Amino acid sequence: MNIWEHIQPALATIVIALVGILTTVILSLLALLKTRVNLWIDTKTSASQRDLLHKICNEAFAHAETLFQGQGAVRKMNEALQYASDKLGRLGIKVSTEELKAAIHDAWLKNQNKAS
Repeated sequence: MNIWEHIQPALATIVIALVGILTTVILSLLALLKTRVNLWIDTKTSASQRDLLHKICNEAFAHAETLFQGQGAVRKMNEALQYASDKLGRLGIKVSTEELKAAIHDAWLKNQNKAS
């Protein structure tokens, strides 16, 4: 009987076990990488959406200030909220009314600082 015939089954079992372990490690690393890539994409999307939110709220503020000149602040805010809400809704971006108000107030404050 050849020694290779005795070692071959044990060696095959070891190689199969190593391949299984290596496969598990690779799949685990890929799952971790996928999680991190998704988190990075979500962060970038959120950042770009926040930029877009502020741009649209600046636009809404300018729109309300121009079209409703001489009207009260409440009317202008309501018009700016409606404009921003409609435009963001068409883009599929959902934000709370409070976030919209804060962004419009930010636009108003920036406008006041420019005027000073």
